[in-house]
Amino acid sequence: MAVEVVQFLVRKYVDSLAEEEAAAELPFRAHFYDVKAELEKAAISSTNADELRQCLYELNDLLAECRMLASRTNTRPGCFSPSEAWRSNRVKTRVIAVKRRVLRCVESDSSGNAAALEEEDSAAAGFSRWTTSWLEEGTVHGFDQQLAELESMAFGAECGAGGLTGVGIVGMGGVGKTALAQLVFNSPRARRRFFPRIWVCLSRTACAGADVRKEVLQSMLMALGLEEEVILSMDGGNGLGEMVFAVHEQLKGKRYLVVFDDVWNVDGWYADVVGRRNASPTGEEWGERLAFGLPKERGGVVVVTSRLEQAAETMVGKSSLHRVQPLADGESCWAIFMDAFSKERRPADVTTVNNMKDEIIDTCGGLPSAAKTLGDIFARSLSSPASTSSQELSKNR
Repeated sequence: MAVEVVQFLVRKYVDSLAEEEAAAELPFRAHFYDVKAELEKAAISSTNADELRQCLYELNDLLAECRMLASRTNTRPGCFSPSEAWRSNRVKTRVIAVKRRVLRCVESDSSGNAAALEEEDSAAAGFSRWTTSWLEEGTVHGFDQQLAELESMAFGAECGAGGLTGVGIVGMGGVGKTALAQLVFNSPRARRRFFPRIWVCLSRTACAGADVRKEVLQSMLMALGLEEEVILSMDGGNGLGEMVFAVHEQLKGKRYLVVFDDVWNVDGWYADVVGRRNASPTGEEWGERLAFGLPKERGGVVVVTSRLEQAAETMVGKSSLHRVQPLADGESCWAIFMDAFSKERRPADVTTVNNMKDEIIDTCGGLPSAAKTLGDIFARSLSSPASTSSQELSKNR
């Protein structure tokens, strides 16, 4: 029955595209037709039917949303609302994500499409995410007070008191959790007081398909300077325990700072990483908890960022959470927008954008990532000659 449902949904999708045949302005039509070509030659079976069904439900919804985007009335060159630009960018991200899922589901990687799709994924804002400790100078605005509060939480304890200090930075996506963690990680106080400083990204997209626990430990060991061959050799029957023990030995006697950025799914292995001060595991017990790899005798700081408050609470405790709020100062969002926009703009573009300042600030909703993404979108769209900018905008869709 599941196969028949998918076959019906494929026909519905193909018929919907046929209705759009004359609509050359359908946003992202190339992506939709790539998916159509793969679906028409796909072998649908009970093993891929459930995933394909979900993809097709979303594809038909996206087609309807793209029709609404195409029917917008404001088509003058270089003139479009910030809300439309933001919505278009998010829809494109979803279309590429579903296209990737379909290709994987029908096992089309051998066709060469997968490599091209990976490149598209990297270009799609917000889909593929990998964070580092690197912070671009002068691009963070509006966080002074929150940074002072976080530094007080992280660095307020005496250095020689022993034990670990945990800080959980939580809030909605795009609110600036990673930026705040980067500011703490790179602050003069952190540089003076902690060595080593380790940054570990736990993004869902960065760790897709991997044993995340091993990914975490391997990242830490590489940051601590172990050779890749040595790390990869720890993959026997108790490989996890070997790696936890190796992390512990590398950090023993040191005052360190570790950031676990973009934490999603956690279980008992991640629990209470700042506790268990006097735990003395033996043998296979080393692999049972991440906390065993983090020695407590010299003191240190563990920072966790997550959209899921429960995940951060599991790792560092409820009393150690800092809830990041959207920026209340619209000028800070404007400064972030202009930083992104000014990288590629032409001088004549400033007047166009300044006339939309209030609308842009409202569209950002206090979210730094929204301000940056809008700046990038406007920079690409308004960098084309005025006579062709609307065509370019359609092409990018």
